Amino acid sequence: MLGASLLGCGLGGSASFPSASELPDERRRPDGVAIDPASTPPQAANEADAGDSVVTLRTPLGIGLALDVVAEFFKRVVTEDSEALGELLTGDALAIHTGSGGQGQPPSAGPWWEQRFRRLEYEKLAGEPIYRESELQVFRAEDVLAAPQHPAIQPETLDDQDVVIRVPITTARIAADRLLGDEIVVWLRRDGPRFKIYRLLEDFQLQ
Repeated sequence: MLGASLLGCGLGGSASFPSASELPDERRRPDGVAIDPASTPPQAANEADAGDSVVTLRTPLGIGLALDVVAEFFKRVVTEDSEALGELLTGDALAIHTGSGGQGQPPSAGPWWEQRFRRLEYEKLAGEPIYRESELQVFRAEDVLAAPQHPAIQPETLDDQDVVIRVPITTARIAADRLLGDEIVVWLRRDGPRFKIYRLLEDFQLQ
């Protein structure tokens, strides 16, 4: 039996493999692999429902960024720089007179401050303490919804990442000139990676 087996192997001949010199010169390409094209990620949102399959959420902005906008706002008021002040405002920013009882259409914030700069001398505030940061009251949107800070802040118009800051004014007058209200409420809205001023609420009228 062993001899027959060996004989059978011999009849089949030895396996033949090409030598290195006989291999083709072209570099062998790997077999193709099917890859699904990358899908476009969903547009970033402030919040999402638990049932949403794929979402992209924005990281909330820190309160420090909101405080920086408030500080910059008053710096630009003192220098009476209308153009620079306008850069801090949203396109639909309004100046709301809190003592008006909601009567009349509030003016756009930019032109309102331009008018004040023409009529009053805000440069007199240079070097004066306009407000104290320790006295600021900062509210996230959920805080305002729980306890509205002013009738003009309507809950249905709040975005979930809005920030409202109440600024008690330390120096509202210079001599006989009243330049600011006793308090300004700064309502800020997210604009990409920063905050901008959406509403300014102040009990102030030009005489």
